[in-house]
Amino acid sequence: MLEEITEVTTKGFYKMVGKLVRKAKRSGISQEAIIKALSAGLTNVSEKYKSKGMYLDDIIKSAGTFEAGIQSLGLSDEKKMPEERVVLGVMGGPWTIGTRIVAANLKAQGFEVIDAGSDITPEQIAQVVKENNARLIAFAIYLMQTEGDVQKLEEELWKMGIRNKVRTILSGPASSQKMAEKYNIDGYVNDVNSLVIKLREFSEDLKSEMTSYDRVMLSVKHKEPDRVPFMPFAQTFTAKFAGIPFSEYVSKAEKFVEGQLKAYKAFNWDALCFSSDVGMYAGALGAKIDFPFDDVPRIIKPVLKHTSLYEDFQKLNMPDPMKSERLSESIKAIEIAKKEVHDEVPLIGWTEGPFQGVTLLSGADPMQFFYILDHPDEFKEILDWYADFEIIVARAMCEAGADIIGVGETAAYFMSPSFFKEYCLEPEKKVCTAIKDLGMIPLIHCCGYVPQCIHFSKETNSGGAIQFDYQVDLQWAKNLLKDKVTIMGNLNYNELTKADPQKVYEVSSKSINLAGKGGGFWLAFGCEIPRELPIENMRSIMRATKTSGRYPLDD
Repeated sequence: MLEEITEVTTKGFYKMVGKLVRKAKRSGISQEAIIKALSAGLTNVSEKYKSKGMYLDDIIKSAGTFEAGIQSLGLSDEKKMPEERVVLGVMGGPWTIGTRIVAANLKAQGFEVIDAGSDITPEQIAQVVKENNARLIAFAIYLMQTEGDVQKLEEELWKMGIRNKVRTILSGPASSQKMAEKYNIDGYVNDVNSLVIKLREFSEDLKSEMTSYDRVMLSVKHKEPDRVPFMPFAQTFTAKFAGIPFSEYVSKAEKFVEGQLKAYKAFNWDALCFSSDVGMYAGALGAKIDFPFDDVPRIIKPVLKHTSLYEDFQKLNMPDPMKSERLSESIKAIEIAKKEVHDEVPLIGWTEGPFQGVTLLSGADPMQFFYILDHPDEFKEILDWYADFEIIVARAMCEAGADIIGVGETAAYFMSPSFFKEYCLEPEKKVCTAIKDLGMIPLIHCCGYVPQCIHFSKETNSGGAIQFDYQVDLQWAKNLLKDKVTIMGNLNYNELTKADPQKVYEVSSKSINLAGKGGGFWLAFGCEIPRELPIENMRSIMRATKTSGRYPLDD
């Protein structure tokens, strides 16, 4: 009976096929088997067309017979969940017959199918996806000259802010696995059976996908979520991506939020990071800040001189964060963002740690070191005071909706272990303990070559996280910190800014395999995401988290 269905489809006997299909259904033959028989008939036509040639009217009759057979099956067009909704589209050529075979097979497997059409633009496919709230896209190219459309579709999905929500699959005779990897397509298939398998896999992944908030919070408990999170420490990159001058980005809450949300929706990052610049905290305590239009603010007149450090410190008053112009805008930005994303994604507030903060107040003058050696008790008093200031800021950020508080302590971690233990350990511990008591996660930040002091984080910030730079061996640090402190890092921004996207993917995957097992790892750069990092490279990092970064990790 199935052979007969294939034969009448091949010969284009459209008046006979409906009766045969209904008879097959009554006989208990599955929809999948009937569709396979109908598809085989059209495949025969396709092979004959390619090898011997066929008249167009015969091809059209065969296609019509296939359609009549599919209609006789009465496949359901009921609405499905977005994770079971597939948009089909062909770029470069009116290849409708192949699309209909694919659509019929997918409907038989329980998917809702929206056919965007053939010979259409990437923009049209993306628009159909957005309008139908679909989360699966299977598209094909049939001509090599349309390869550029693959990249355009990716870019259009990013531009619309929906790329983070969908899975894309590439097919067609002009496509390849290599092309899919080149343009960060999620999957590649070369036949309808492979497509069904891949769509099922992606559909189940999407159904079980965690929110960024749950993913990060489970990981910090050293348990394995659905995939390794990517955590952004992004200032200049985000402002540039959003097209916002940096002076506006770091001084207006609405611009701060706008930039973070645009990047989050485009890249599917696992946090919004309200880190600004070191001048914001020193400025709140009276330092004079140079404020370029589209560059990072700089401290040009410190508050504390190394010759009169303690005397200058005694003149300081504990500021109210909400009365400090730029600091209050940063706190306000967290509040606005919380109302926008709720508990979908964690919010990172930012502070400068005690030693780093005091160092900045003195203009990072190396001569301060000699004052410390000669007046250790006075310096410890200053550090303790700054820790109190930092805790006040952290509390305000917590009330605004922050879930994680960054503690910038690079200067401290550059010091020798003996110096760190004498001066930096207790103030840092005080701050991290207070942040945890407020119900947030402390995130210590230190960049540069700092392996000598990383072990102190187990004492100051057990249960929290630490971000360190690419100069620190990742495997060594994972073995050192074990399940005590979550690692955030430590991609090399210098290397990956210049690398091609595939290299970026490979490096990111390697980092995931080195440190991801057992949770307790957030993939990130060792320091700020570079302003000049190519967009394609950022996308490759995110592709790595969704492929190599899926738990359980594959050796």
